[in-house]
Amino acid sequence: MADLSQYLCGAVTGAGHAGVHFRRNSVGNVADGHRFVIFQGCGGALSVGRAAKGDGMSQNLDLAAEVMSAYSDMVDDRSVDYVIYKIDDDGSTIVPEKSGDGYDDFLASLPADECRWGLCEMDLGSYGALCSFEPVFFTWLPPAAPEAQRALYERSSGLLSQEFDVVVVSTTVSGPAEASHEALVNRLAAAGHPRHLELPDHDISIGRFAGKAQELLFELRSNDENERDTYGHVIFKLNRLFMHDVAQTGDLAVAHDEFLAGLPADECRWVLYTLDISSLTSEHEPTYTFFFTWIPRVAPERNRNLFYLGGDGTAMGAYETRFTPTGMLADKVEEIAECFMGDVSGLSEVSYERLWEMARRRFKRAEAEKQEDEEADRRLRQEDAIIQGEVAEGGLYR
Repeated sequence: MADLSQYLCGAVTGAGHAGVHFRRNSVGNVADGHRFVIFQGCGGALSVGRAAKGDGMSQNLDLAAEVMSAYSDMVDDRSVDYVIYKIDDDGSTIVPEKSGDGYDDFLASLPADECRWGLCEMDLGSYGALCSFEPVFFTWLPPAAPEAQRALYERSSGLLSQEFDVVVVSTTVSGPAEASHEALVNRLAAAGHPRHLELPDHDISIGRFAGKAQELLFELRSNDENERDTYGHVIFKLNRLFMHDVAQTGDLAVAHDEFLAGLPADECRWVLYTLDISSLTSEHEPTYTFFFTWIPRVAPERNRNLFYLGGDGTAMGAYETRFTPTGMLADKVEEIAECFMGDVSGLSEVSYERLWEMARRRFKRAEAEKQEDEEADRRLRQEDAIIQGEVAEGGLYR
């Protein structure tokens, strides 16, 4: 079985894949490089993108200074989960009314007979390139609100949304059911919001991990140290801000077919999959964890290139691969994964039977299989010795 060093050197993956141009070890928000398309959804207006200056706004309303400070508390400082805005009693200024934590508290704070605007963080990581911490802008227009008020709030939504520079999902709702996570995802799909990660023509920044991904990786490493498993699988992705993010998780009881359904037919992902091997081994830890990169053939070519690890079997190639998106995540899961499979393009390659056979060969090999594996390991050690020789001579890649 391949370890991480062999994986990064290209010993278990295809070598020589061309990569997209990216800047190494840089940090920055690249969302401003995107151009998003506006759609109309069913069950109320749904837009995906930035509001253009002057779109649908009322020229008679001002923004209080606290509007943007409350926005910054949520988006930049992440100190609150939501902010609710309203028009003040004078009818001249938009002001923040309340902020707090929790989606349920956000919904409970929206009045049944008055209009509001709300900005709430939602986990949309399961949809395309959206984030697990996506700020969604709501225009709240309950049927019981006065008609004139409904018209004013709807007309003035653009005055707020144009100022919220990282918000790309906006929706108009009339009740809690329309504001639910499931309803929002369904409306995104119905509106035709593209799922693919849109790559700009300029350099992009990689190497950042979304908060949910950081927390989950820390939990996985803690579980590994304590010899217990919480997740049966974790599917990672690059979100629209080019941060490593979480697309889906499942526990050990999740059926394999359900796990396979989480691998999109035309999008790239990274996967940690834990297999119960208690019938194969008497070891204290009866599981075996695989790591692979899901690169379906029908995914856009530029996106596939971004996920390829590359690696040409040299010391320099091994060094280079650690700065690719795949290399960065592989380094994070080194203590978690036991088998690094490389690039996978079809579901048959990660079927339950296929993974089980790989685990069986690891723990219950026949004598002939043992000899084959020993020969393969010998070749890998020879390749590794060559690489280490280059390291010793050049001294640049220690």
